[in-house]
Amino acid sequence: MTEKELSLNVKKAVTIFVYVERIKSELIIVARLLEEIQNFKENEGEGAKKLVLSFLNALQGETQIAYNVSKEKNFEKATMKVWEATERTRSREYGEAIRCVSEAISISTTAGQPALQLLKEKELL
Repeated sequence: MTEKELSLNVKKAVTIFVYVERIKSELIIVARLLEEIQNFKENEGEGAKKLVLSFLNALQGETQIAYNVSKEKNFEKATMKVWEATERTRSREYGEAIRCVSEAISISTTAGQPALQLLKEKELL
């Protein structure tokens, strides 16, 4: 592997690692929001649902950007899981939405494993 190829691989690994960490953090936040929304009364829950849907839409955009920048297929899969969580939230199927978010966390973690390993090997983490 040439110096340029190694540099490009490290750059891509850093990009993927940064997106993975940010997306996982946002997924954990939305999972907590979905857990809380289940405890609201009907009239309170509608406003909370709108806010959570806005957050999910923003998160879906973030995962799509991560895919567009990195071409990492797992980001595309995570985008689909966030979309599914959004649809489940619209239907007030909060338990299923949480399941989708949990799957997106797992998929995102998988996306970051090779990047994390390379960055550790290069002693950048």
